[in-house]
Amino acid sequence: MTPFLVYLPPGARRDSPDAVFVADRFAWPAFVFPAFWLLFKRQWIAGIAVFILQGAMTMAGGLADAALAAILLELALRLLVALEGPTYLAHRLEKRGFTLAAVLPAPDLKTAEAMYGATLDDLANDPALPLPRLGPSFGPGQNGARAIDPANPGFGLFDTYGSR
Repeated sequence: MTPFLVYLPPGARRDSPDAVFVADRFAWPAFVFPAFWLLFKRQWIAGIAVFILQGAMTMAGGLADAALAAILLELALRLLVALEGPTYLAHRLEKRGFTLAAVLPAPDLKTAEAMYGATLDDLANDPALPLPRLGPSFGPGQNGARAIDPANPGFGLFDTYGSR
């Protein structure tokens, strides 16, 4: 099952048809074409940066001593974009003012949309606890240390979305 993050535009109601569904999973198109995938998703700065890095690694691959290192760095870059690309998209939506309305585990997008539509009445009648924001949103604790969010004890790659 893939967790689908449902984001609502600023000021939109829960039953808005403008809800954005982000699948939090490995993105194969992002692995095969990382720069073009980022540009297609309108992530201009990251897409251009990845394109420049890929060009630099291609040029470094022509050198006899750096070919293996360039291949490994290219693979690492592709894995990073494919694994963290959907999370990056979710961060960008939050920065634009979108709010996380729900997290739905579903096998595909159509099922996630159907589940969200079926639960709109339940969500309106029983407001859920606020879902945790992606990234650090908690201030410093005692002695300047970061406070741990009890709803999200993970540290990065694997987000629990407030569940166990």
